[in-house]
Order: sequence, then C-alpha cells, then structure tokens
Amino acid sequence: MQTRSLRVLRAPARLGMLVLCAALAACAAPGRQADQTIPGAQAQAPARQAVLRRDLAPGLYELVVAGGDVFVASSGKSFKADEGGAIYRLDPDTLETRAVIRTERKPYGLAYDKRTDTLYVGNTLNGAVQAIDLQAGLAANYQLGQAAAKGGFEHVRQIVLDEAGDRMFVTNPDAAGKVWIVDLKRGTLLHTLTGLRKWPAGAAYDAASNRLYVGQGGDYGVTVIDPDSGRVLRRDALDGAEPFLVNVALDGRGARLFGADANSGRLVVFDTATGRLLAAVPVGDSALDVLYNPVRDEIYVSNRGASRAHPMGTGAITVIDGATYAVKARHDLPAHPNSLALSADGQILYATIKGPHDDKHPAYRADGMESVVRIDLRG
Repeated sequence: MQTRSLRVLRAPARLGMLVLCAALAACAAPGRQADQTIPGAQAQAPARQAVLRRDLAPGLYELVVAGGDVFVASSGKSFKADEGGAIYRLDPDTLETRAVIRTERKPYGLAYDKRTDTLYVGNTLNGAVQAIDLQAGLAANYQLGQAAAKGGFEHVRQIVLDEAGDRMFVTNPDAAGKVWIVDLKRGTLLHTLTGLRKWPAGAAYDAASNRLYVGQGGDYGVTVIDPDSGRVLRRDALDGAEPFLVNVALDGRGARLFGADANSGRLVVFDTATGRLLAAVPVGDSALDVLYNPVRDEIYVSNRGASRAHPMGTGAITVIDGATYAVKARHDLPAHPNSLALSADGQILYATIKGPHDDKHPAYRADGMESVVRIDLRG
C-alpha cells in the first residue's frame, strides 16, 4: 500500500454547460435566477407541496445538494461506457432545470466539497472519478480502476470526502472488492485496500474519530478502516442471512452507524464503538439508500420494492424515528426509489425514482424517463 502518483488530467472541462429556459422566462447564468419583472404582476409564493415529483431524464442515479441547488446524475438510456451523460442542476424548490452539464463519460455517483465548490462525479463504467470545479469550469480526472482482462475497467461506486484532510475515499463493489484512498491536494493514491471480500459498496467517514466505515456483503456487514495507515481495524457481523449493506450513514454524535441491508430489506443500526447491533427495522424489499438527519433525529431509507422473487413490486421511502426506531411515515413512490439527499437545513428530502427495465411492469415507460422527488418533511 505504497503511495503512488495518479494519472490526474486537469483541463478546461468539455462539459457543455447549457442553461435551459422555461417558456416566457429570461435565460439566467447557471445557478442564478433570471432577473425579470413583469409589469403589473404581483409576486406570490407558490403553495407548499408536501411531495413534489418531476419527470427529468433517463438513467437517474445519485443526487447531492450543492450551493443550495440539487445536482442529479443521469447516465442516459444505455449502459455503453463510450456514451456520455449529463448532470442536471435543479431549483431546490420547484425542481425546474437551471442548467445541464453534459459529460463525455456516464455519471453515476456524486459528492460535493463545499469548501472548494467542487463536484466529484463517479464514472462507474470507466473506473474513474471526475472533479468538476463549478466556478472555474475545470475538470480533473482521477483514474482509479485498472483495465479488466475481459474489457472495461474495475468499477467505482461510492465517493466519500474528507474535506478537512483533502482526501477522497472510493469503493469498488466487486466480489473481491477494493477501497481507494486518494490525496486530493497532491493527486496521489495513498492506499489501495484489496481483498476486502464481497461487494464493498457504501461508505461513510467519521472525521471526529478518523474512521472509514464500509458497508458490504458476505459473512459480515461492515468493515472499519484506519484511513491514515490503510489498515482494517474491525469487521462487524450481522445475524441471520448473508447481508448486503449497499449504503451506510453515520450519526457521529450518537456513535451509531446505519446500514441499508438489501438482502433482508431492513435498516440495521450498529454501535460504532463496539460493532454491536442495536436495532433492525424492516423497510421492504431491496433496501438501498440510507440517510441520517440530526436536525430532526430521523433516518430515511429507500427501498426498490422489487426483487428476483417479486419483480413486479414498487418501492417506498421510510421515515424512522432516530430515538425509538419506530416508523413515522412511509412514502410510496413507484417504481423504484433510489438515492437520497438532504437540504442544508434538514427540512427537505430529495430522491431519485428509477423506472423498471421489464416492459411487463405496470410502471414501465418506453421513453425511459425517470423522476426526482422533493419531500417537505414538515408535512
């Protein structure tokens, strides 16, 4: 696990930044409202909707809130690595498109560094992460995955940032997966953790304890890593059937780790100090993403609602009380709720909703359009 230089290419981003204008509205610069006044018109605040849904584009995956706006990754209709995609910048209140960033590679994962106003984009099929400076319009490409013998590259999945330490953690969800730890300041690969066994997928970083938590599958659910040394410190097991913690989230103040276990369809809660399982809450087939909201002391879990046994199902987002683990609400959102993001004030939840691939599914759409949802947690 020696430090080595990465192939980091920095160049003006060929991103095709486009500002899309609604009918009868003036075009604005990306991320800014059009300054236009209609004579005689009186400004009125739109009525607040508890749940607002908008069809956006095909192939939606992760989303983040950055600079107040919502950024959503769209890989398009196909899974061809040589075809590009787009990142949509949305108004956080209306979900209307403010700008589109066209990318030469397909975007899947997203992370945002607010200190540098940089968007990190996971190009899963290319084994790379692209860093987009949203102010300067420059991009740096970090090639992490090596070329595979059968073609393509080792995949990247979750991107987690240590902003204060200028580090990036990236998971590789293969059968014998990896975790890459990157020094962003120097553009060097600090550690490649290999042999982590099955499907290192989700990850969360605790800055206070300097610990990286990786959710995965197989005979244990969580791997605890010291990112300075690149050493595995502990592995936390789960009872029952083989788990697969697709995503994990932290409650740093309460020393808890939350995991979405896709195989059992439940939220699992660990004590980060001991690895002891504190709770398990059923949420439905194919649990996928999980977020903890310290403002409201709530946990949010998306589940796709479909599995090999029940391919025609639809999913939901479950709201769970962070103190009692009781289910407070359930938002049924067909077909398949995917990734989650929170507003800075902790009052708005955003999600991507994917469509089914099977044309026999009642929610199938031939145009491939998928949706973004805005949920006002205040009701």
